[in-house]
Amino acid sequence: FELMGEEAKVAVLQNKDIPLEARKVPMVDLPLGATEDRVCGTIDIEKALTDGVKAFEPGLLAKANRGILYVDEVNLLDDHLVDILLDSAASGWNTVEREGISIKHPARFVLVGSGNPEEGELRPQLLDRFGMHAEIRTVRDPELRVQVVEQRSNFDQDPEACLSENAEQQQELRDNIVAAQELVSSVKLD
Repeated sequence: FELMGEEAKVAVLQNKDIPLEARKVPMVDLPLGATEDRVCGTIDIEKALTDGVKAFEPGLLAKANRGILYVDEVNLLDDHLVDILLDSAASGWNTVEREGISIKHPARFVLVGSGNPEEGELRPQLLDRFGMHAEIRTVRDPELRVQVVEQRSNFDQDPEACLSENAEQQQELRDNIVAAQELVSSVKLD
C-alpha cells in the first residue's frame, strides 16, 4: 500500500477495480563511472524555482525499482555510491535532496554484481546484500574452450538458426524457472 500512487490508494480505499498490467522485470546496468546524480536522480532546481513544481529526473535506482540492478566491477564502485546502494537496499527507498527540495521514491531491487577479487575487495556490508555468491573460473579444458568459441561464432554468423537449434533447451530452462517461481511461496525456512 505504501508504494502505491495517490490514485491507486484512493481506488483501493473505495474498493474499485484497479487495472493491472504485466511488465517485464527491468534490468538496469549501473556503470562503473556513474555519478551520484545518475544513480539517485536529480531535481530540476530551475523548474522548481520558476514554476513551483518538483521536477524529478529519475536515476538508475528509480529505473531499477521492482527489478534488477546490475553492477559490473562492483568491488571497484566508489564508497559513496556503495553507501547509497546500501541505504536504498536496506530501506527500499531513495531520497533525493537538493537546495532544500526533497523527493522520495521506492527503490526496491535485486542487486546483481560481478567483480574480480584480484582488483579489490568487496565491502562486507555490500556482500551481505547479495543473496548468492558464485565464483566463476576460466574454462581450462582446450576442447571445451573450442566448443564455446564455435558456439559463439555460430551465433554471430546466424543468430536465428542458432536460436532455433537451441529453442527446445531454452524453453525447458524457461519452464523450470517458471515452475521454481511458483514454488517459492511454499518454501518454508527453519
